[in-house]
Amino acid sequence: MQRFHFLTLLIVPFLFFGCTDLGEEIDSEPVSDFPWPRVPYQAAWSSEQNDFYVAGGTGVILRLEGPNWELMDSGTEFQINGLWGSSSENIFAVGQFGTILHYNGDEWKDMESGVTLNLQEVWGSSPASVYAVSFGGIVLHYNGYEWVIFEDTGLDILSGIWGTSDENIYVSSTDGIVLRFDGENWKPVTEGNPPLFSIWGLNENSIYAMGSGGTLIHYDGEEWQRVLSGTTRGLYSMWGSTPNNKIAVGISGTLIRYDGLRWRESEFFTRENLSDVIGNNRGDVIVVGGNGAIHRNTVLF
Repeated sequence: MQRFHFLTLLIVPFLFFGCTDLGEEIDSEPVSDFPWPRVPYQAAWSSEQNDFYVAGGTGVILRLEGPNWELMDSGTEFQINGLWGSSSENIFAVGQFGTILHYNGDEWKDMESGVTLNLQEVWGSSPASVYAVSFGGIVLHYNGYEWVIFEDTGLDILSGIWGTSDENIYVSSTDGIVLRFDGENWKPVTEGNPPLFSIWGLNENSIYAMGSGGTLIHYDGEEWQRVLSGTTRGLYSMWGSTPNNKIAVGISGTLIRYDGLRWRESEFFTRENLSDVIGNNRGDVIVVGGNGAIHRNTVLF
């Protein structure tokens, strides 16, 4: 999402965690030996095959497969804000001016979105059912053949999307509202929050929406509640592997961890913004941001 992707990051040292003691500091591996374009990186995604994809300004898309980074030909110069795939042979990228790209394992191809609005994020329930959210409160849906306008929510900016099925989808908004789609209707499930920049879930009974001023609201399967995030700075992205193993990143180098009891802010040795974080089932974690920032950490779970 534009996450509110005005990010200007540098590659910096990074500490992360595995399923070990969260208080244990683990050295990371800065990614500093690949001459990729120094654009703001807005999105990161990892496949089940454990390769990573990073995308951002001027249409740049990078792939990390094994030990090697590759600059891919995206076919666009528009900024990419979101990535999602069902496999490394089926990946969608969304971005500025209605840009939607599809990767089939061999090449990226442009798809007709039918809109010129900036697309912020993308998520799918299957290879033939994919959703994208945008400025103007529009939800798009890909049915396996074409993209169509699925819903006009009437909200300002839909900033994030996550779900577990076509009958259980959540979107966040800069209006501070989280909407849920139950298979028939979109309904607000929260209200009165500061602007929300992202939404992510570990499972259907543990979902987080995050936003400005360190806003963090959690759904536990029954109700949404504000929780103390340990920071007053905006949060842009979250990822985790277990209920007690989660991390969120945001403005001015903000990095918070959940230790099973509470969220705590951790030192990240930078004043730059952090736009996205993603991990895989091997314990690899990548954080991305502006000015070409990519940081990788390997922790075996």
